[in-house]
Amino acid sequence: MERRNQLFSMVEPSDKLKTTILKTIKREEIKRSVYRLVFSSVLSLASIIIAFVYMVNIFNDFNQSGISEYLSLIYSDGALLMNYWQIYVMSIVESLPIIPITILVASVWVFVWSANTMMTNLKNTNLFSYNKLLLV
Repeated sequence: MERRNQLFSMVEPSDKLKTTILKTIKREEIKRSVYRLVFSSVLSLASIIIAFVYMVNIFNDFNQSGISEYLSLIYSDGALLMNYWQIYVMSIVESLPIIPITILVASVWVFVWSANTMMTNLKNTNLFSYNKLLLV
């Protein structure tokens, strides 16, 4: 094992080659980080647009399904609902637009994930400095 370490310690690249290799590695790391930054930015923008569209869709579906009438029964006939709460809950669940709600939650999750990825890439690549953002 010691002989192997001696052999590898004898082989050293020249200073010019070493700096060229390190610059190439750094350039590739920055390039990969910029690609990730652009991808996560586009993904977060798309997920926000999808979330907005499905939020409007959910509000329209709520108005069409009559869920507000089911919810108004809580205030008008609260004692009656205590006896038939299982049927009441099932009727509310049946009138919910489940697929648009699922897509909305998924798009919000994608936005949070992509925003986290974007901020991590910005921090790791040092594309901007936090000192410039301070107003002190």
